[in-house]
Amino acid sequence: MSALHLPAGTGSAQRFLGTTMTVKAGRAETGESLTVVEQECPPGFATPWHVHQHDDEAFYVLSGAARMYCGEQSWQATAGAFVLLPRRVPHAFANDRDAPLRLLQLTWPAGFETFAADVAAAGDADPGLLAEVAARHGYQVIGPPPGTAA
Repeated sequence: MSALHLPAGTGSAQRFLGTTMTVKAGRAETGESLTVVEQECPPGFATPWHVHQHDDEAFYVLSGAARMYCGEQSWQATAGAFVLLPRRVPHAFANDRDAPLRLLQLTWPAGFETFAADVAAAGDADPGLLAEVAARHGYQVIGPPPGTAA
């Protein structure tokens, strides 16, 4: 592993579940230890409830606000907030505001970037396909986004 510097606005960008994810570092850059992604989520965006089997996930809110859910807990996380979502605990998040949400997402060990690329390549509009790709990467989709009907 060697030093890495990415100027602002650079990285590998892709669409993921209606968001724009820019991978800043992943397996190759971190010796398989960490994935770092900048994510921009439009108003109304929400992840389905899901579980990470093999990695922990954390978010640092850069701008906007996110409603974060983890198990029975939920938080409104605004700019400057940090949220840790441990593996094997059901979680989700939503942008329930009228403005874009920007997050720095960290997952460890690395590998989330491969899942995101596979979802982007498969097209992410089909929930069944999302669940299938997720399962191949150690993620389990267990329900619709918070606040929506099953």
